[in-house]
Amino acid sequence: MNIVEKAAEKLKTLQPEQPLPPVDDAVPRRAPHTVERLQERIRMAEPQPAVEIAPPWHVDERALQRAGLLPREDGAGGRLADEVRRVKRPLLDNACGKSGKSFQHGQRIVVTSAVPGEGKTFTAMNLALSLAREPDFEVLLVDADIPKSDITQVLGLQGRAGLMEVLADERRRPADVIVRTDVPNLSIVPAGERHPLTAELFGGRRMQYVLEELGGHDRHRLLVFDSAPLLATPESPILATHMGQVLMVVGAGRTRQHEVVQALEGLGESQYVGLILNMSRLPAIENHYYSHYNHYSHYQFQDQ
Repeated sequence: MNIVEKAAEKLKTLQPEQPLPPVDDAVPRRAPHTVERLQERIRMAEPQPAVEIAPPWHVDERALQRAGLLPREDGAGGRLADEVRRVKRPLLDNACGKSGKSFQHGQRIVVTSAVPGEGKTFTAMNLALSLAREPDFEVLLVDADIPKSDITQVLGLQGRAGLMEVLADERRRPADVIVRTDVPNLSIVPAGERHPLTAELFGGRRMQYVLEELGGHDRHRLLVFDSAPLLATPESPILATHMGQVLMVVGAGRTRQHEVVQALEGLGESQYVGLILNMSRLPAIENHYYSHYNHYSHYQFQDQ
């Protein structure tokens, strides 16, 4: 055997018995789910579009004036502002605990009356606007007069989800029905659609949760409720039981004494109750616009 034949024989002994796998099979492939995870991470790292915040709802003062919820004359507006300042001061003291008395849920204020036509919505609207001017508070005005819902109608909020929807549907969050307005520190909760079980919903367990959420667990958020008259609907006295402070508007020369007495008898002894004399023709210096109510038998009314 020559040298060439010996080299060829030795080369055969060095070759592997099994053929090498193709190049493609030798490269390990990445599992599809790993690639998907990497793509998802890339998408998450990309900047997300900003969440759009709805512009504040415009409070149309002219619409409020046309509806009789704001005075049209500048002079009348100034006098009203001074009177409302007198009304709100004890309410603020009670809410902050500065009055020396402790009122549970003092941040919840309901404005009501004994019977319709005494100006309670006018009072609730102007009280909320005045409270919103306080630098240390924010105000949530809740339209709880479900049959009339004047505040909702005048502000153009009809058709929007409101108090009734969040009470009837546990899937709704109370914060979702709060409408931020262009009046600093003032937000609105519309009444929502009428419901055949309004009284039951006002007295239900969810009502407590909704009120706590609307209050924001914050002593600096004041809730002002415009309520139906106490003697007009069954839900109004129920709503009043959830409140720490009650303002009852009395129409001068309109409200009968027995109506006021009957309305007051349904209120709790632990609540702060104020009487507001509305539509009085007495001069401002003689008109006791606001008085702390203790014993209704000592308050003089003209029976009709």
